[in-house]
Amino acid sequence: MWARMLAGVALSAPLFASACGGSGPATGTGPAKLPAGMREETLDHQVCSESGNKVETLDTNGDGKPDIRRVFDQGGHEVCRVADLNHDGKPDLYEYFDANGAPRRREYCYDDTGVVNAVEYYDAGKLVRREYDTSGRHKIDTWDWFDSNAAPDPKTGRPKHPMRRERDTTGNGQVDQWWAWEGDKVTIAVDHTGDGKPDPDTAVVLGGGGDDSKSAPPPSPPPDAGAAASASPSATGSAGNNGAVTSAGASPGSSTSGAKRGAPDGGKP
Repeated sequence: MWARMLAGVALSAPLFASACGGSGPATGTGPAKLPAGMREETLDHQVCSESGNKVETLDTNGDGKPDIRRVFDQGGHEVCRVADLNHDGKPDLYEYFDANGAPRRREYCYDDTGVVNAVEYYDAGKLVRREYDTSGRHKIDTWDWFDSNAAPDPKTGRPKHPMRRERDTTGNGQVDQWWAWEGDKVTIAVDHTGDGKPDPDTAVVLGGGGDDSKSAPPPSPPPDAGAAASASPSATGSAGNNGAVTSAGASPGSSTSGAKRGAPDGGKP
């Protein structure tokens, strides 16, 4: 149900208030450079300010309460929207637009905590990166990168799966799981030793008509992966219908078997 609601609203029009926000105020500054293997885990909410702007509201269920708010600047360009998808009075989706009207960022609240737990970044309206909090700890633990030139899924308007994924399953800020897609085939490798690198002989291949237990060389992050992950959202553009499959709270030893229960196309975490 959530997937259908989010896909429908994200591709059309969304709402308001500030119940669905970050765990702290957005500073507008990029994160400091992190050590190799570490990722910035802060989830910053970007404010959709109505101050000095024109606001249009929409009541989609006829209960007399607005559940979509569209904010326009003085030039008539829509700058952001806020939507209450389940009509509980709290925003569930924030959308932000560039000067051409294309989406540049989307923030999602998948639960009732009132905190953003998924952020997508776009470049020229195309999804290029996505960040998730899959554990409920109010910090990012899963990072997805997408091919902006990939053919979109006709049902969602987004790529069917990421190109690659990195995960921190322990919450210590260090990536310990790597996913790499090649068509419908995904290779997953883990780090059991804590050195920040995929361990040899841990990689498994799922999908693509192959054997789920087939071993493969562990996927390695590209040399610029750290810089890409720590760059400011506006500089990289990025990432919601496909997320991490395994539980972020799972141990590295169990995460790969957990992945076998999920779809190799990368579903919502």
